[in-house]
Order: sequence, then structure tokens, then C-alpha cells
Amino acid sequence: MAKSKIDLLIKKHEKTRNRGLNLIASENFVSKRVREALSSDLAGRYHTDHYGGSEYIRDIIEITKELAKELFDAKYIFIEPISGNICDLCVILSFTEPEDQVGMIPVENGGYPLGIKKFARYRKDIPVKNSSYEIDIEKMQKRYIKNLPELTLLGSSCIPFPSPLKEISSSIQEKHPIAYDGSHVLGLIATDEFQDPLNEGADILFGSTHKSFYGPQGGIIVTNNDEYAYMMNEYLEKESEGGVGLVNNPHPNRIAALGIALEELLDDYEYGKRVVRNAKTLASTLFDLGVPVRFPDKGFTKSHQIFLDMGKKKAVAFCKRLEKEKIFIDISGRIGVAEVTHRGMDVNDMEEIAQKISEVYRGFSD
Repeated sequence: MAKSKIDLLIKKHEKTRNRGLNLIASENFVSKRVREALSSDLAGRYHTDHYGGSEYIRDIIEITKELAKELFDAKYIFIEPISGNICDLCVILSFTEPEDQVGMIPVENGGYPLGIKKFARYRKDIPVKNSSYEIDIEKMQKRYIKNLPELTLLGSSCIPFPSPLKEISSSIQEKHPIAYDGSHVLGLIATDEFQDPLNEGADILFGSTHKSFYGPQGGIIVTNNDEYAYMMNEYLEKESEGGVGLVNNPHPNRIAALGIALEELLDDYEYGKRVVRNAKTLASTLFDLGVPVRFPDKGFTKSHQIFLDMGKKKAVAFCKRLEKEKIFIDISGRIGVAEVTHRGMDVNDMEEIAQKISEVYRGFSD
């Protein structure tokens, strides 16, 4: 059979990405073993014993759960969510009722733009410092806690620094779930390099498995709380009471690929340190070369993310200009080093990358 347009476009995409420099903060490179699992026979299969021939699939799922428990040092693991967004919905639906409020970081301050009204819930803004992605603890203690929402969900697409979880947790005295959306920094959390949400006051940790965490696209939820685990299980387990909730088929090929990525991370525990070291080096070198980078007074970043200090229109134009040079960032001026670190680049490479970006910037700004 002749190759279709889709076949050809896949090849063109792979050629573009393999020859380019991917600095997109919300993406990562997956290994050959992970890709092989994704394209295996598991891709078209179900996992329950309702279907004959699914014995080994269930074994894969159990092994993957045990690997995740080991990596995150946690009691309960849910690997059923097929995306970080499903994790969000699971947490919100488990701990709130229609018309309830959910405490969330404002979208304009980097918060995840979940259409929460579509699910009959309402956003209550967590106070954030102006021109920053930092939670304002003083305002939170004065205003937020006076009318406490049913759930506090700490999630942001812009997360250069750890959240003050201990202060937030100690401010909320009554029984009140705190969920930490670690989608962007999950690979750093898993390797003890960013912060430890479950030991700093969060009741639930969840996130995407394909950003700083270098697995397949999907989601994972982690908790040590027996009651909360039971409540979330009702939305995720196909055989739970009340019928199917958010996930019917968790995609066994994705779970097998996640298991392999977990094995790789368990053998690569210095990955998080390399990522942060590379991010700091790239940010500081860019700054020294005249490229405007945010937060120089704070050391630029403590995660894989770097933020260029330019307006929206200029950030979009600069992204498109870099794309012509096969350097990929996003249109917000956000740069990430997780993928290039996973591919083996070090601080010397970051200095070379900074030189290339600065050359484009000089030509762009002239």
C-alpha cells in the first residue's frame, strides 16, 4: 500500500523535531522502549477479566502501580487518568458538589484555564503577587481563608519556583483537601529536586506524565490519605460502585509505556538535578548576553522553566522567529530544558544554545 499524506506528514514532523532544538516546557522526548510500548499490540486492547486474553495486561498495570509507589514513596497510586485534565476533573468531582467553589490560581497569573463552570463549579482566586507567579501568603491568610472554598487546587502552567505549601497548609486549620497539580514539575518532584508536596501539606499530588516527567501523554494521581483515595477511586475504577466514571479504558499501551518510563526514572535519579542546573545555566547565560529574562534577583528559576521578559506581541513574534531557526519555544516566551536534558545535553550545551538564541534576539530586536 502506498504511503498516505498522513504517513508523509508524520515523517516530516519527525524530521523537523529531530533536527530542531525543542525547548517547549510542556513537552519531552520519550525513549525507544516507551515508543515501542505505545505502538505494541496493547494499543487496541482492554484490561479487565471480562475479556479473554487480558491476563498479562493486568500484570503490567499492577507492576506499573508498584513502580510508581516506589518512585513517589506513596501509599495510593492511580494511573488510570488518560490526561492531566482528567486528573483535575477527578479531584474536583471527588471533593466538591455542584455550585461549590474551588480555590485556583488565576489564569492571568499562570493558572490552568480549566472551564470549571462547565461542571457547575466556580473558581475562587488564590491571591498571587502582582507581576509574579508567587502565591501571596499574607493576602491568603487575610482574605481567602475567611470564606474557605471546598477544595484548594494549586495548579499552574508557569511554575519557576516551589509553592509555599507548608504555610498554606498551616493556614487552613479545618479538614479541607489541598491538591497540588504538579503537571509541569512532576519529573522534578519524582527525583526530589523541586519540592515534596505530600510531605509539605498537600493531600493529593497529580499531574501529566509527559512534561518534565519523560513518559507518554497521560496522568497520574498520588495520595497517602485512605479516605481521599477511596473517594477518587469511585471516579477512576471501571468496576467501582455506581458504574463507569471518568475512565472506561485506561489505554494499556500508555500504562505499559508509563511503567517503562518509571523504570528509567528510577535508574536516573540525578535527572532532576541536571534539569535545574541546565535551566539556571541557560537563563543566566541568556541574561548575560542581553536577552531579557525574568527573575534575575531570585536566580531565574528552580525548575525546568525560564521566562523571557517581553510583552505578548513581542513574545509571539520572537517564538516565530526562533522557529525559522529550528528552535522551538512557546508563544508566551516560556522556555523549558527538560527535553534537551533528557536527550543528554549539559551546561556546556546550554551556553551554546544561549549563544544561538541571543544571536536571533539581536537580529530580531535591531
